[in-house]
Amino acid sequence: MIACLTLFSSSPVQAETATKKDVQLRDDVILNLLFSSIDKALEKHFGKPKQYYCPKILQIKEKVEHETYRYFNVTVQLTTFEDAHDFPYDLVTITFSNKYTLEWQAIDVKNRRLKQNEITECIHR
Repeated sequence: MIACLTLFSSSPVQAETATKKDVQLRDDVILNLLFSSIDKALEKHFGKPKQYYCPKILQIKEKVEHETYRYFNVTVQLTTFEDAHDFPYDLVTITFSNKYTLEWQAIDVKNRRLKQNEITECIHR
């Protein structure tokens, strides 16, 4: 019985299988860690604090500067709004980097004003 459990628990197939729930959990953790950095990037970009909803991870890139140093760029997309979910709405894409720092820094911020017919509800999981 112990041999069977050991064989199945160390199976490489099991270790490499990531479920959709695992990926969503990873994204939720990353977004939670980026919360403060997102707020700072939005305030700097718009000149005032902005509320937002529907944050999602678009891309995670590993950057290798040399064999002893690597860092990551994480691109997040979200929708900002005014007051009680009023116009204007902006689709915002922010790329963060942890290059040479413990705090995530926004290295690129882009926004596009959304039209009335482009506003969608956040897809809840």
